[in-house]
Amino acid sequence: MMKITYRQAYDKLAAEGIRMTHQRQLILTFLYEKSLSHPSAEALFDAIYAEHPRVVSRPTVYKNLHLLQSFDLLKALYIGHNPVARYDIHVLPHHHLHCLHCGSVSDYEGSLPMAHSAIPGFRAEQVYMEISGVCEACQRLQRTAAKQEEAMALAM
Repeated sequence: MMKITYRQAYDKLAAEGIRMTHQRQLILTFLYEKSLSHPSAEALFDAIYAEHPRVVSRPTVYKNLHLLQSFDLLKALYIGHNPVARYDIHVLPHHHLHCLHCGSVSDYEGSLPMAHSAIPGFRAEQVYMEISGVCEACQRLQRTAAKQEEAMALAM
């Protein structure tokens, strides 16, 4: 899976004659160097604002996300039929794991059984799968909550 780096994104934009403003560099830093996993535009804006208040505006974030997409430096994805895009710096086809409890999204590189090559009369050009379930952290929380509920029920 190809994960774009800050340097690759910076160099590609600069080579295309795109001005590398302080705001654009901050956006690149938060996308490619911080551990934001598949952020929405709002989550990206909030993360930047928390460290650099009033330096980058929401419209600037949206404009730069669209710019980065136009140069294939990230892609938009829509998880769980949500109309709000989340952005992925892994640009080659891959799958996603979506936790139904906390909303986290992570990349999945494992193999999946695919029958796309056997669809009569149809040539698949891209295959994408989203797997929804419960992440490990939420499973631990669920087990802890269940144990606490059981202990409270026994105490009564």
